[in-house]
Amino acid sequence: MSAEPIWPTHIPADRMIRHAARSRRGFTLLELMVALAVLAIVAMAVFGRGGDSVRDLYTMEQRTLARWVAENEVARLRLEHRGSTDAIGLGTVHQRVRQGDRSWQVVKETQSTSHPSLRRVEVTVYAVEEGREVGPLDTLVAFVGRY
Repeated sequence: MSAEPIWPTHIPADRMIRHAARSRRGFTLLELMVALAVLAIVAMAVFGRGGDSVRDLYTMEQRTLARWVAENEVARLRLEHRGSTDAIGLGTVHQRVRQGDRSWQVVKETQSTSHPSLRRVEVTVYAVEEGREVGPLDTLVAFVGRY
């Protein structure tokens, strides 16, 4: 029993060498262009989502700070009338406050309710950017009693 050769014997050696050299040359220009196109599409998608994430984070930060501004305004209103026997005045008040190293426009609208000692207070908060109001970013409704 004789051992069979590992390589085919019917192909001349010089042809095998040329074939081996040709297969080691590398990628064709078309293959490189397709690979670069795929890489560019993936990179655009990744960077596009990264920009969306930054924008979403900024929006969430602004809304969180606006909620804190609204809650602080309700707390300030409650503290101002603490111990007073007078009901909170009705009407709308516009004021600019500073919190979180930013300016905010706050609109407080106080309305009466069916109970004479209870007021409905709606606080709407706008961001102030470059001198103009942006929003509303948040609206908080609270009920404040006389006592």
